[in-house]
Amino acid sequence: MKKLLCFVLTAVLLATSVVPTFAMSETSWDSVWSSADAEAGLIMFVGSDESERNFTWYTEEQNTPSVVVSTNGMLTDSEKFEGTSVKATEGDFANHVTVTELEEDTVYYYKCISGDYESDVYSFKTASDDEFKAVYMTDIHITQNSEENPYSLKNTSYNLNNALEDALSKESDISLLLSTGDQASDGLECEYKAFAASPLLKSISVATTIGNHDLKGAEYKTFSNLPNEYEKAAVSSYIGDDYWFVKGDVLFLVVDSNNASGADHYKFVKKAVESNPDVKWKVMMAHHDLYSGRIPHRESENELLRLIWAPIVDAFGIDLVLLGHSHYYTVSNVLRNNKIVAPLESEMVDPNGTIYMVSCSINRPRGDDEIGLNEEIGFDYLTEEPTYNILICSEDSITVESYEVGDEEPFYSYTLVKTTDDGGHEYNSNIFKNIFNAIVRFISKIVAFFSNFGRLYDLREDGFDVKIIDGLLGR
Repeated sequence: MKKLLCFVLTAVLLATSVVPTFAMSETSWDSVWSSADAEAGLIMFVGSDESERNFTWYTEEQNTPSVVVSTNGMLTDSEKFEGTSVKATEGDFANHVTVTELEEDTVYYYKCISGDYESDVYSFKTASDDEFKAVYMTDIHITQNSEENPYSLKNTSYNLNNALEDALSKESDISLLLSTGDQASDGLECEYKAFAASPLLKSISVATTIGNHDLKGAEYKTFSNLPNEYEKAAVSSYIGDDYWFVKGDVLFLVVDSNNASGADHYKFVKKAVESNPDVKWKVMMAHHDLYSGRIPHRESENELLRLIWAPIVDAFGIDLVLLGHSHYYTVSNVLRNNKIVAPLESEMVDPNGTIYMVSCSINRPRGDDEIGLNEEIGFDYLTEEPTYNILICSEDSITVESYEVGDEEPFYSYTLVKTTDDGGHEYNSNIFKNIFNAIVRFISKIVAFFSNFGRLYDLREDGFDVKIIDGLLGR
């Protein structure tokens, strides 16, 4: 009978979707919100590639954390991976564990353990080829409770879960969330726990970018558990570094646009690209909107950011740049050297340039029509509804479909096609322009150095633990 019961339970688990999709009511969310796993902030980050996953969760006491992984739901014949526990900024301990040697096209079940804490059993599936689907969101803005809104954490987390559910209702095999900054509004532990509260983020791996609101606190450093961080940077933000990962035939370059040190960003991208010579696609994730011009008073900042980032994007043939910050939806024309080299079309084959895309905010969408849309923009969309984007990635193409939450059809879509590994990109060999770009990167490195110390001073003034803040500098 025990063997029969085990067989039935395993069959039921395998018959259901690996990613639990369901219409979450507010009553159901109450139950999720009060669960131990939600309170612990358990989340699954990306690994270096499909053979890895990184896990984070919080506990009140420090113990050696572990993740037990098996190919069956009963967790028999399992393997145990141990990690580390670090002091968080608000008194808890953040547990980090990396699971390795995962095989392709396999469903895995896992449980996280630390001291008296044991999570529920969750599952995820590794990819089998170069095709996969991801959901791209930005400015999720999980926000701490206030006197004006004592349920803000719960409600903003609920809105994120609803957007994820809506995306999964379109493509049930989405396996990756790309979040381009401002996961939290004040960079607090409680906000990151609420960011991780959705049960869906126990089965979908997550890649996050540092936003300017994440910089308001210090907890992103201990919350995040990310692969291939560029720790050799002479200057970096105190809460994180650039990092890369590969999924399918795509190299994702995740960079901190708050950090002005163009010299370090250039070295990071160069090292990441050279470490992955066989990938066909290169996608960059950053926070700041570079081109839209939707918010006129930020345009002077954007011009400086373009001086740093556009030459790096051009030099390494980045195909697509995913951004946030402005809370307005825009997609650029094909750009190279800060100029339009081809118009944005529904399908672009081997474009000699890059598409820069910005999505709306999940919890703080802006629908007001501010003047100043830049000529570089090929398509824009004004809405006061939260939006998300589904990336359908294959060896030869990347299709982006953009939705308002609750709508059945996308309000815009486009496809990039590559017939060669370069896809039309050409290296800029203008020696004078290259010298100018190198000078800009050097100056920006000095600016970043002083800017970081200014941010650390502000955190001390706000009452954060001085020892923890000083330790975040890292070098």
